[in-house]
Amino acid sequence: MMRTIVTFMKKSWPFLLAALLSVLVIIIYNMGELLEKHHRKLMENVHYAIAAGILFVSFYLIAMLIHTIWTSEPDDDE
Repeated sequence: MMRTIVTFMKKSWPFLLAALLSVLVIIIYNMGELLEKHHRKLMENVHYAIAAGILFVSFYLIAMLIHTIWTSEPDDDE
């Protein structure tokens, strides 16, 4: 019995993960709607935090790109 469940989970983990993430996104969306309705000022702070996170990730990726370019070996095609 347990072996069949484990085999099923190994074969269909992408579908299970997609379903779990969908449920998680729906819960987060509903919590955001409740915050927007009842605690508008708090939701503004959440928006600022999300924007700061997006900026941080963008700047980090740009810095990693520059670091990769500077540390890469020059091509010897010439």
